[in-house]
Amino acid sequence: MQSDVIVIGGGLIGCSIAIELAKKGLKVSVFERSSQLMKEASWAAAGMLAPQSELSAITPMFLLCQKSLQLYQNFVNELEETTKLDCAYRREGFLQLAFDEESAKNLDKNMAWQIQAGLRTEKLTHDDVKKLSPNISDKVSNSYYLRDEHQIDNRKLTNSILAMAEILEVRFFLGSQVTEICVEQNKILGIIANGERHFAAKVVNAAGSWASLLSLPKYFLPDVKPVRGQMLALKTDVGVLEHTLHFGTTYLVPRRDGKIVIGSTTEHVGYDKRVTAQGLEHLLSQAQKIVPKLAEACFLEAWAGFRPATLDLLPILGEHPQLPGLIFATGHYRNGILLTPVTSSLITNLIITGQESDMLTAFSPTRFISTAKAS
Repeated sequence: MQSDVIVIGGGLIGCSIAIELAKKGLKVSVFERSSQLMKEASWAAAGMLAPQSELSAITPMFLLCQKSLQLYQNFVNELEETTKLDCAYRREGFLQLAFDEESAKNLDKNMAWQIQAGLRTEKLTHDDVKKLSPNISDKVSNSYYLRDEHQIDNRKLTNSILAMAEILEVRFFLGSQVTEICVEQNKILGIIANGERHFAAKVVNAAGSWASLLSLPKYFLPDVKPVRGQMLALKTDVGVLEHTLHFGTTYLVPRRDGKIVIGSTTEHVGYDKRVTAQGLEHLLSQAQKIVPKLAEACFLEAWAGFRPATLDLLPILGEHPQLPGLIFATGHYRNGILLTPVTSSLITNLIITGQESDMLTAFSPTRFISTAKAS
């Protein structure tokens, strides 16, 4: 079967790229190894859109995340208008918290670069934070309000993306394990999935934590490994929390219906997706430290997902340096939901025009070539 573009990976990144290409009139086929679309990292995430909370300096990664956040409102508007499905995009901002002297000093230090860079940060008094979020523990010792941090219900977002893809007649092949990218005389021919060959002059590797598990004889393939994150959800009364709360490595993300998503662990355990008692105990204890009232909340569910991590924890975006036509859009690690609009835009532009945006330079797969040769 012939396509203009084949996308490997039916997650949020891969499907969003497919949508943008289909809007340009291209015939796009998406191959997903599992029986369902967007049920890995896209489903497991918390939906935080938070460059300031996730990064610690004005770097190319911060600028990429910031650009994607700027695109998000229009990205969501188009989805909602076309599909008539609510993505639950929220702009209330984040509260960064500290509960002891050491964490308070660390928080001040982390906020200093943001203040110096002119980013919107507001240091709160104890009374201020309690007015914004009355159920936060009285033991909070330091807090900042980040007004420009947003969130989205990623599970609702995936539903909207899927509906948009169906409207645009993107073709999906589920339960299709891509084993090889076909190359002849340094030219991309397509892929082999479930033993069958499929043809396309352009192939996008958006396979997330599975991006390195493909056969590409004689050519280097960047290394992407899974990092497990365990999470859980509680159900409270509507309005118990209105802002996302962040303390150390723990975050509480409220949904409109009273559901609160709590995350997350960071574990290098390969493709082991088990949820552990230790992981849940840690998350629950931290959550109750931040909001004691959560001790009364109902338990809804627990799950684990894989963050796709590269060696430098930055995404791989752009064309293979030795194989024109093989495009990478993977390794987004902790920021896949946030980076979806900008990734789909930049990768689509690259495929359509053949020109690579300057924003992609820092994330090019070429940065790993010397490492690959040395090993």
